[in-house]
Amino acid sequence: MNFEEVYIKYYRELYSFALMLQSAQIEAEDLVQEVFSRFYKETKKEIQFENPRAWLYKVLLNLSVSQNKLRDLHRQYVDNRMNVDFETRYEPDFFSSERQEIVFSVIESMEEKDRLLLTLYHNGLSYNEIAEIMKINPASVGKTLVRVIEKLKKKLKLDYHEMFE
Repeated sequence: MNFEEVYIKYYRELYSFALMLQSAQIEAEDLVQEVFSRFYKETKKEIQFENPRAWLYKVLLNLSVSQNKLRDLHRQYVDNRMNVDFETRYEPDFFSSERQEIVFSVIESMEEKDRLLLTLYHNGLSYNEIAEIMKINPASVGKTLVRVIEKLKKKLKLDYHEMFE
């Protein structure tokens, strides 16, 4: 794919992810613009990308961390969740407001690495893309994700057993 195709295909997705990482819309826009600027420079060097989506996510995440802007991912996720059409992705019953707030609260209390894994998975990235972004073995993404989800379920059942049985 050329630069324009990649930009058109991934801009909105990257922007949504940047909103989760940044506290302000303008910061998210600037961050995504910088990612695509770097991608454009790389394409001008005639570098071929095996997986441009994973490269874009990795650069976005690295830029955010290097600028010391990475904050609590879940808090940003909650603040910006109204910008995402959850009803098209999940059953409406799951996202009744009370249960939703509880789930977000529990995710917020999880370790940053676990929150990031859940966020990337929620955004529809493949296991290979998640592995590349998080710098872990692709074969361990599934197991790690299952463990994180089990931690989440266990905490929900333990603390809110009446709502999550």
